[in-house]
Amino acid sequence: MSLTVRQWTADDAVPLLRVPAADDHKYSRGALGVRTGASQYPGAAVLTAEAAWRTGIGLVTFVSPQNDAPSRHGLPSPAAAVLARRPETVFADDIATAVARCDAWVIGSGTDAATRSPAEHEALLQILAGAAPVVVDAGAIELTRRSPSAPVIVTPHMGEFTSLWQAAGLRSELSLTSDAQPLVRAAAAHTLARSLGITVLLKGSITTVASPHTDEVIQVGPATPWLATAGTGDVLAGVLGALVASHAAAVHAEPRLLAALGATAALLHDLAARIAGGPCTALDVAAALPQAIASLR
Repeated sequence: MSLTVRQWTADDAVPLLRVPAADDHKYSRGALGVRTGASQYPGAAVLTAEAAWRTGIGLVTFVSPQNDAPSRHGLPSPAAAVLARRPETVFADDIATAVARCDAWVIGSGTDAATRSPAEHEALLQILAGAAPVVVDAGAIELTRRSPSAPVIVTPHMGEFTSLWQAAGLRSELSLTSDAQPLVRAAAAHTLARSLGITVLLKGSITTVASPHTDEVIQVGPATPWLATAGTGDVLAGVLGALVASHAAAVHAEPRLLAALGATAALLHDLAARIAGGPCTALDVAAALPQAIASLR
């Protein structure tokens, strides 16, 4: 194996930012299914949906988790929270119908595998067994160990990456600390991508994206440290989901494109945070996405 590392730039990202044409409609611009958030973390659903809309998607369908109910603390359900923030969102309960209608999915943000119900577990597996590409974040990451049939890009931070690495039975002597050298991170991400057969986006100050279909690993950053705040990972998942949905047909034709879309999402995420300034919150980053995209066109 001869691994190469490519630094992703704005010039690389621009061709992947789809601008609507006169004959476009909401479905041709991409339909994204979102199944994120939980009763304890309804804000994660809001951040994912908000970021997807702000990135320029045609349609977002929020499919309520099986345990989507108000918490004992009086918090709104994820669906209610999303509706309050983004009334243009479409809502669905039937997972089978939604799977047939969505070009791509985001799952897992703001969820905990330890508290997931059996029904919710089966619903997520149904999404991963479909044809549409899936962005897998946070609480759903462990499901990618089961060789999903859908094209998958997984978005772990270092702790989640290490858990996946160990579950895959890979050699433990490779240093996987958060301050590991970029080439070490690139080699590790590529090894895990090949082992699981999925695209891996390893989050960090320098984001590393590896595809199982090529020996080229992409790196983005270093990002602004202001992104080290709660909820920004949910925003990244929404950005990536929107990009994948708008390029779903191309992803099926060329699976390596998932890595390029992941790198573009990370670049936009960082640029939006820099525009938002600091200190900033995750919602500030999402709100700055249109300006970030406009600055690249």
